[in-house]
Amino acid sequence: MSLKHRSSQNDLDQGNRTVLERYGAYIPKDSNCFKAKADVTHDIPPGVAGQWNVKTRQVKLNPNIALESHPAEVAGHEFIHCYTHPEFRGRHIDHRHWKALNEGLTTHLTEKLPTPKRLLPIPLAKDPYHGFKLATGDSWPAAAKRIEGAVGEDTLLKAFFGGDDDAISEVAKAATQIYPRLASSRTEQELYRAGMMRGSQQLAECYAGALLASGQPLPESWSRNMLPVFSFSDMQPEQAKKAQLQAEPGANGHHI
Repeated sequence: MSLKHRSSQNDLDQGNRTVLERYGAYIPKDSNCFKAKADVTHDIPPGVAGQWNVKTRQVKLNPNIALESHPAEVAGHEFIHCYTHPEFRGRHIDHRHWKALNEGLTTHLTEKLPTPKRLLPIPLAKDPYHGFKLATGDSWPAAAKRIEGAVGEDTLLKAFFGGDDDAISEVAKAATQIYPRLASSRTEQELYRAGMMRGSQQLAECYAGALLASGQPLPESWSRNMLPVFSFSDMQPEQAKKAQLQAEPGANGHHI
């Protein structure tokens, strides 16, 4: 007896078809994805259900996908990667949160596709990217959903699939408000250097307040004697709150 693999060419075709049915109006007719190769293959990293390789222009689907995932849904996710406009990718790829933005949006858009028919009464698991969190606490797909809420679905799809310049700018603007600014050891060194003569405490308070105001946790790095605590994260809640208030628009400066 010979059992078939869980994934098939039909799943690839179904995944591609559902993406085009849902988002085809935003995808350019000359998209390179129409020429992409799609295969069910063991030539894929262990534990990876599907893969899009932007360099080889190939969609890959693992022959043996876990029962809680539907092969057609995995294929849909990879084809959304495939149809992502190169202009959108090019404008965002150097962003420090590119992977979170890319996978978050792709997962969010995949979950808006029609649910494939199940052959077994086993519920589909959430995409693993729901377990990936930003420092703000948002999962990657949740942050992507917030971007859509800020710009609207039409603008998001024009940017993501269509490469529309104005729409990409709108998405980029929304992303700067949603994705956290990262604490920087280089920034801390520059603050210390600039404030060695005087003003170091005020600069450090501003830095800590700006991080908190943008939803970032305080770093555990040494405060370099700029503050009366060993590390930024050792600040007491009431001190941290004052620093945050100082950093918010319209605040009058005062020391912690």
